[in-house]
Amino acid sequence: MKNTRIARKCIAGTTSGAFGMAALVAASAGFGTFSATPVAAQSLCSTYTVASGDTLSQIASRADVAGGFQFLFNANTNILSNPNLLEVGQVLKIPCADGSLPGATVASAAPAAAAPVTKAVAKPASFVTASGYAPFTDESLPGGGMITQMVGRAMEIGNPDQDYRIVFVNDWGSHLTELLPSGAFDMTFPWFLPDCSRVDILSKPNADRCNLFDASDAFYEAGVSYYTMKDSPYAAVTEYSNLAGATLCRPDGWFTFDLEGEGLVEPTINLVFGTSEEACWERMIAGEVDVVTYDTLPAEEDYRTLGIVDQITELDALASTVTLHVFTPKDNPNGRAYLDIVNAGLEELRLSGEWFQIVRSQIQETVEN
Repeated sequence: MKNTRIARKCIAGTTSGAFGMAALVAASAGFGTFSATPVAAQSLCSTYTVASGDTLSQIASRADVAGGFQFLFNANTNILSNPNLLEVGQVLKIPCADGSLPGATVASAAPAAAAPVTKAVAKPASFVTASGYAPFTDESLPGGGMITQMVGRAMEIGNPDQDYRIVFVNDWGSHLTELLPSGAFDMTFPWFLPDCSRVDILSKPNADRCNLFDASDAFYEAGVSYYTMKDSPYAAVTEYSNLAGATLCRPDGWFTFDLEGEGLVEPTINLVFGTSEEACWERMIAGEVDVVTYDTLPAEEDYRTLGIVDQITELDALASTVTLHVFTPKDNPNGRAYLDIVNAGLEELRLSGEWFQIVRSQIQETVEN
C-alpha cells in the first residue's frame, strides 16, 4: 500500500483550453500585470473593488487571506468564473479572519430537509476514497476532509432514506482500475474530470474516465498553479507559450491534460516527473528544472512546509482550474440513481451556504495546522 503522500499523486484530470484563452485575454487587457496606479488598501472582512493590474494572488496576499487566492476565489464564485480573469470594477468579498464573509449570516449546519425528490435504492451505496490529499480527503482531517464531508452531507440531504458507507483504501491507482470495475464499490471520489469533448487527445486511461464512468456535478473547482525561482528567466511569463524551452516538473501520476490542452508538450517543453512533490521542488532549487506545477492547495502546503516561500514566485497569469467529482461505472445498474441523490444533496449544500462553511473550515484546518 502506498504511503499517503505518494497515494495522492494518482488523481488526474484536465482543464479546458478556455482557461488558456482567459489567461491570454487577462494578460492582454492588463489584468495580469502590475499597475503603476496606487491600489486601494485591502483588509480582511471587507469588500474590494478590482483595479487594473490586480490578480487574485496579489489581493489575497495584500489582505493576508488564509488559504490565498484559492480561498478568495471560493468566496467569490458568484462573480468570478475563472481565477485568471478579473474585470476592473468587480467588487470582491474578502473573508474575515474566522473565514466567514463580510455581512454574512451563519447558515444552519443541518438545514431542514424538504421531502426527497430522489428515489432511494435498496442496496446501500458504497464509496471508496483515500488519504493523503488534504484538504480534500484525509482520515486525519475532521469528517475525513472537505470532499468526504461534502459527499456524506450530500447523501444525507439528497435522500435521508438512502443507506451509504465511505471507506478509505489508500491505493488511489486501484480505485478506477480494480475496485469499481469489480463491483467492490459503487463510487469513488474525488477525481478530476477531463474535457470529454476532446477525448481524442487523451491517453487511454484518462479517456476511459469519459468512456467508462459517469460523473457527479462538480463538488469543487481546484486551482492549478505554476511556480519558478524568483531569479528565473521565466519569472515574468504571462502566457503558456512563454514557457517554450523550459523544463517543467509535475509529481509522478498527477494530471497532465491541462498541459496538453495548452500545447505544453514535448518538444515545446521538457516534462519531467518527480518521484514526489518534494522532489520537484528540490530539483527546481538545484537548477535542474525551471517550473513546478500541480494543484494549488497541496502545492502551497508543500512549499510552506519546505520553508522556501521566499525563494519562489507563482506565475499568476498561468493559473487555471479543474473540477473534482464523484465517479461511478456506466454499467453500474444503480449508478445513476446514486448520482441523482449526490447531485440533489450537493445543490442543497450550495443553496444553504453549508458548502462554503465546509470549504472554509477545511482550508483553515489545513492552513493553520
